Amino acid sequence: MQSLLIRDVYIAINKEIILASILVVNGKIAALAKNPSKFRDVDEVINGSGLLALPGGIDIHAHIYDPDYTHHEDFRSGTIAAIYGGITTVFDMPLRLYVDNVDVLKIKINEGLGNSFANFGVLAGMMNEDNISNIQTLRKEGVRGFKLFTCKPFRPKDESAIAKVINEVSRSKALTIVHAEDDILIDYLVNCFKREGRKEPIIHHLSRPPEAEASAITRVIEVAKYLDARVHIAHVSSAIGAKVIKEAKASGVKVTAETCPQYLYFTRDDVVKWGNYLKITPSLKSKSDVNYLWQSLADGTIDAVASDHAPSPRDEKELDVWSAWGGIPVIEVMLPFVFTYGVRKLGILTIKRFIEVTSESPAKIIGLYPAKGSITPGSDADIIVIDPNKYVKVTAGSLHHKVDWTPFEGMMLTGWPRYVVVNGKLLLSDGELVEENRFVRYV
Repeated sequence: MQSLLIRDVYIAINKEIILASILVVNGKIAALAKNPSKFRDVDEVINGSGLLALPGGIDIHAHIYDPDYTHHEDFRSGTIAAIYGGITTVFDMPLRLYVDNVDVLKIKINEGLGNSFANFGVLAGMMNEDNISNIQTLRKEGVRGFKLFTCKPFRPKDESAIAKVINEVSRSKALTIVHAEDDILIDYLVNCFKREGRKEPIIHHLSRPPEAEASAITRVIEVAKYLDARVHIAHVSSAIGAKVIKEAKASGVKVTAETCPQYLYFTRDDVVKWGNYLKITPSLKSKSDVNYLWQSLADGTIDAVASDHAPSPRDEKELDVWSAWGGIPVIEVMLPFVFTYGVRKLGILTIKRFIEVTSESPAKIIGLYPAKGSITPGSDADIIVIDPNKYVKVTAGSLHHKVDWTPFEGMMLTGWPRYVVVNGKLLLSDGELVEENRFVRYV
């Protein structure tokens, strides 16, 4: 038996925060106690010194590994960045390669088992009329979520296939994760801007307005309601999109949703400074959208925060707006950002709600709770210990993702982990990666 004691840390239990110690045995949380002296003869001790212990973050939407894009990110670099940011479980989302058959799935699983530093899952996609017959087989191989687009370039050719995919994924008792934007308005605006010769960075954001998101979310929710199926709306970026979700939840539709740090901070105004480095899809919106998304995260309309981590080298960003890569590096700053702004600066999230949106709710959405997303006896020992008062300036050079830039440059963030435990193994100790303790699972 291998044992680890995390002494004298603050833990959120229901609505209380108590000082206690955590005993880990064989990769599981064995017990919690206010008096650590009852735990004797342990193999390793972490002195928490009154820091805050939280369940490890779970990112259910990160583009980590595509064999044709390893110059963007790979399992080693992407998950080391995740660990330094307090994320202990990552779900790899398809980037360009369709993950729609067992052969491709196994390529990703084997790569993750060999190189990931975080527990990982692999999401399938992009689903359409041509690969729908593979859903049940992929589900048997452990796939928990299937990505579906309502817009180009990855949407089904036939609109009826959107309903077919949602229904088949529901039959498999898995999750349909939807990129919800409507081509009707986007195609019209893109064609108008291209005819006018517009290529400045802001045009990408103007060509994908909030109405395009809200329209697609509405259609997907109506389909899910009719089929009595569960759907998850990815990277919600607009107030009107969030309002559609709020109404659907109130009427009993089985819908969950995520947003991302980029939509909780950046607006179209920031594109003046960052140009195509802030080209992301869905697009950035207004300050009022940012404010509404924070409120939606606090009140439960939006269930979780995910990164949609999708970095690229500079040369793929420094092109005209129509050619530039869409995506940014996010995974390492995600938890510190949400803690700094949601808990400390805005005060809109309690510690309990922070745990919910970064760990507990993602675990429930993807089907891992209570093994993950909880510090309770019997749960997996995926634990982070953070210093809630130590602020660190974000610089590209201090982060661990593969590319050499970050739009979060210069931000002062707190909530960085001092210790990270994955499956009962101390993987990050006082900011140092303990590589020999790498022990991950495909989940």
